[in-house]
Amino acid sequence: MKFAFFIAKRYLFTKKNKSIVNIISYISLLGVAIGTAALVIVLSVFNGFEGIVLDMYNSFDPHIKVGATKGKTFFIKDVEDKLMKMKGVENYSFVLEEKVFIDNNGNEQIVDVKGVDSNYSQLVNIDSVLKIGEYFDNNFYRNKNVLVLGAGVSYNLSIDIHNINSQLVVTVPNKNSKYIKNSSDITRTAFTPLGIFSVQSEYDNKYVLAPLSRVQKMLDREGESSDLEICLSDPEKMQEIKNDLEQLIGEGFVVKTRLEQHDFLYKLLRSEKLAVFIILTFIMILSSFNIISSLSMLMIDKKDDIKTFWNLGSSKNQIRNIFFIKGFLGVLLGSCIGIVIGVLFAVLQQQFGLITMEGNFVVNNYPVKIDVIDVLIVEITVIIIGLIASYYPSKVLTDKFILN
Repeated sequence: MKFAFFIAKRYLFTKKNKSIVNIISYISLLGVAIGTAALVIVLSVFNGFEGIVLDMYNSFDPHIKVGATKGKTFFIKDVEDKLMKMKGVENYSFVLEEKVFIDNNGNEQIVDVKGVDSNYSQLVNIDSVLKIGEYFDNNFYRNKNVLVLGAGVSYNLSIDIHNINSQLVVTVPNKNSKYIKNSSDITRTAFTPLGIFSVQSEYDNKYVLAPLSRVQKMLDREGESSDLEICLSDPEKMQEIKNDLEQLIGEGFVVKTRLEQHDFLYKLLRSEKLAVFIILTFIMILSSFNIISSLSMLMIDKKDDIKTFWNLGSSKNQIRNIFFIKGFLGVLLGSCIGIVIGVLFAVLQQQFGLITMEGNFVVNNYPVKIDVIDVLIVEITVIIIGLIASYYPSKVLTDKFILN
């Protein structure tokens, strides 16, 4: 093997640069480098977009969410005592969600009102999402009918947040009414708009926040909650704590991690990334024909050397390994160069924003995020393709030249 490696290395780094065979060999090496760099860069860009999209959702979503399996709500006291025994829980908040009808002087919309307790501001960084007005984080506002609206809801209802006399009429069906036949089957409550928040369009156009006690009173669900939202001290233990929590609270509750709350979104992002990876891998497979052709031309050029090695007592496997190792070294070198180029470009894009995005987006430059696992997968994929591409010509042509 040392003999085969020594000769293969000489063939790879030969100084006869004017030879057309060596030029083609360098072109195939360049093709491997460009393909590898493209894989690293594209996957890093997908990671960047994925990070931005998920951060937009995660700024509003808890690490773990607990809801009732039957019915809309559960009693807070049934869960809170058990929750005190959980390790790894940094904070938690009980919320009560319900669809309501809001009217502002003829501007109407159906939204989700989310009643939140005093701990909610510990789970969601309200200061970072609050754009105008105030949040009801003091005792005075917590006992009043006040709302903090999503930016989209505020726009649709034409809210004037600076008008202290603004009143929004929130209408909900009575708890015990099966059908809405007359005014006795609904409850109307006046709320004062206090502030406007903005997370991302899906939430901005859907949610309004209100004190939990006022929503419970409006819905006639005193002491009840629709969801328990939990913030963990170590998000890496999300799945482990979810399993412990399911055993602790027992049946009747469904526990979802942050990933499971947006299962479709995560699968969509992953499937798009996988599809692009497969497409680029097929391009790499096509470019591997350059490896086959360059290695074949080298063996044709070195057919006299092959006969000499054979006559000097080298075995067929030794001669075959010379060209197989040469092809593999070329792929290995090209892939390493490609990874260096790809990672370097991603780092420069992160630091300096070399390529900007057109139009109005949440970021000005294409986002990138380097994932070591992705880099390893790219390297392994390229090496496997290179091994297959190097094996075929080294085996077939070696047998042909020795027999002739």
